[in-house]
Amino acid sequence: MKIRQDCLQIRGRLVHFHALLEKDRITLIDGGFLGNPIKRVARVLARHNRSVEEISHIVVSHGHIDHTLSLQKWKEQTNAVILAPEKDRIQIRGEYPYRGLNRLCGYMEGCTRALFRFQPPVIDRWFHPGEKLGLWDDLEVVPFPGHTVGHCGFYSPSRKFLIANDLFSNFLGLTGPPPPWFNIDQKEIRESIVKAAELDISGGVTLNHCRPASAGGHRDDLLKLAKRLRK
Repeated sequence: MKIRQDCLQIRGRLVHFHALLEKDRITLIDGGFLGNPIKRVARVLARHNRSVEEISHIVVSHGHIDHTLSLQKWKEQTNAVILAPEKDRIQIRGEYPYRGLNRLCGYMEGCTRALFRFQPPVIDRWFHPGEKLGLWDDLEVVPFPGHTVGHCGFYSPSRKFLIANDLFSNFLGLTGPPPPWFNIDQKEIRESIVKAAELDISGGVTLNHCRPASAGGHRDDLLKLAKRLRK
């Protein structure tokens, strides 16, 4: 799905991810989950006269298994450099100490790792909140903790465009924070949503768990959600 001319959404059954197009390279935001995400990306790129061979970087939004499961396959089949948030290092390794309701997330992740014989990916570069990545012209890391410790969005100031990742969801038009068992801190995720709405996002928003919609539609959903959470 084309979110904008230079941002494609690669849609899956449970989670979506994104390809950011530049003239001489492509950056993936996350690597896909179930099925064969490499073939899926190849099909989508082919429709835009681009190819998997142009992928130079894969940027990880956070450490949950639905965003990291396929990274090692990408590493083995391409020369892409993989970047990930330093604060989610132990989560990516599968060593995060889940507590309370969040243990359900840990149980689901453990089952998935065992079922697919998950091997933690080799990360080429760890990044930090506020860092400018040198990709897609001016992409920078915006910390949105609460979903995980290191969960982040990626913002392009020149495009006024936000890749919100798992900050919120709007399946079936029901907009809200991620389900509580997937979040390590409910208060923080709500604060992160309000913080995101304070950015200049006039260019639009995209996210990972969502209905098919335009960048403007997702932006409007985020603004409405943040207004509701401020009350």
